[in-house]
Amino acid sequence: MLVLHVGPHKTATTWLQHNFYHNIKALEQARWFYPQTGVRVRVAHHDISDHPDQVLNERSAKVRELKRIAARAGERNLNILLSSEGFRNWKPEHLRKLQAIMAPHEMHIVYCVRDPASMLYSFWAQQVKTGTQLSFPEFSDRQFAKPARSRILNPLLEIKALSELDGARLSLLLYDEIRRQKRDIFDVFVADLLQIAPLPHAEEAVSNDRQPLEMTEFMRLILIRIGTWKQDADVNIGRVFHYMLGKRKRQQIVEAVAAVNDARRVALIDRNRPIFGRVERELLADYHSVMVPQPSSNRLFLEGAEECPYYDGTVLEADPKVARLLDSVANTFRPGGLHLWVMNWSRFWLSLYRRIVKLLRG
Repeated sequence: MLVLHVGPHKTATTWLQHNFYHNIKALEQARWFYPQTGVRVRVAHHDISDHPDQVLNERSAKVRELKRIAARAGERNLNILLSSEGFRNWKPEHLRKLQAIMAPHEMHIVYCVRDPASMLYSFWAQQVKTGTQLSFPEFSDRQFAKPARSRILNPLLEIKALSELDGARLSLLLYDEIRRQKRDIFDVFVADLLQIAPLPHAEEAVSNDRQPLEMTEFMRLILIRIGTWKQDADVNIGRVFHYMLGKRKRQQIVEAVAAVNDARRVALIDRNRPIFGRVERELLADYHSVMVPQPSSNRLFLEGAEECPYYDGTVLEADPKVARLLDSVANTFRPGGLHLWVMNWSRFWLSLYRRIVKLLRG
């Protein structure tokens, strides 16, 4: 069997991937092969899921990599586990090619469903770390302008496409139901999907927790000041802030933003909006049998309004202390500056090291 964990983002994917990686040997003893292929991210398979069109080219490095994985699993009589949020962007022709390469392993796709209202807020914060300049109201308004076409508000868009893949099995991992049952999502994945004995949690494994709201808003304002981040950096602004700003500086930023009480706002997402009820009803009607764990009621999502705090950027920028910090940090991370140069080269050497280790591993 090939279990393909496709995410999406903000459904404890980082927590799962760290624990999969930590348990590589234990998984193999339980007849599961979790390949160590990561260059961009060590613990997951984003290098495989990136640039999906390459899988259609029989001579590509991606196809050779996948064939090596299939061969090793076949030699050891192991099932295969791959995990990357990028797989959710693969089209049917990409997934069919993956099926062909991995045959005779049957494909089992695992997609995690989370309450769309809470997902929306978490996803916005994640998007800021990767370069968006939109405020939360702007981001939310874009999603609700055409909610049925939003992959965040309407996960059925992705689920229906995955369910229609011939020869593949689909399971929906219920994020909120797992929390209601006070279980850990990794434990559920191992027991209910891989069907093996419990595995230990990695001590160093961390979920991809949201930055403090104050830091998220500050990063967003920095992005507005310095322009398009990705033209000058191979890493996202969240990682740059984490590794290139000291703990004391980060604390100063959080405290300065939090002190501007006049800038704090709260947006409410009404869970009585038609899109939420429709998606929930269709999920229960069409996919109840493939849900893990089975829902304990006729409700999948959370109830009540979702409170989404944010800060008014204009008010923040008018505060003298915040303005000084913005000037200082924007100068530190200016395009073409030393700090970005160091981060880019650090990432280059880290990726090169991982490539060498991967080659030596064979």
